[in-house]
Amino acid sequence: MSTTFNERQALHMTLQSLLEQRLSLRREYMERDKELREEIKQILHRIRELDEQYGVPAGTNDREEEKTSSPAVPNEIPAKQAGKARKPYQHHDYPGIAQEVEAILEKAAEPLTLTELYGELEKRQGVEWANPYIIIQKALKYSERVQVQKDGRKLMFSIL
Repeated sequence: MSTTFNERQALHMTLQSLLEQRLSLRREYMERDKELREEIKQILHRIRELDEQYGVPAGTNDREEEKTSSPAVPNEIPAKQAGKARKPYQHHDYPGIAQEVEAILEKAAEPLTLTELYGELEKRQGVEWANPYIIIQKALKYSERVQVQKDGRKLMFSIL
């Protein structure tokens, strides 16, 4: 039993020393990375100063800056290319959408589900929204005539 305890104690000590080495390597890496980052900034700043001094157009050095600021790992894909590109912010006319919803519901003889309502709005306005539920909920703040009811898991929209 004492050999097991001694072996366990030795393994624990080895683990502790490995963890300490790992931590010191991380600190070293972070310090060196910070130093290199500062050197790159200084060099780029000096390049800009020289360009301004000798009248070089500002757009010619953009490629150089992109090369120097690119990731050190060659197979790493930049964040913009990795996934789907973000759509630009789109302003929504919520009062206008609320009026369209009211007009659609007045035409409909019976209450409409969210998908039916969104489908009709999409046809009329020709706009595709990332989250129609949120758009419609925000638009309904501008309308007092639209009533929302739940039928099981479905939202039903009707006009008062």
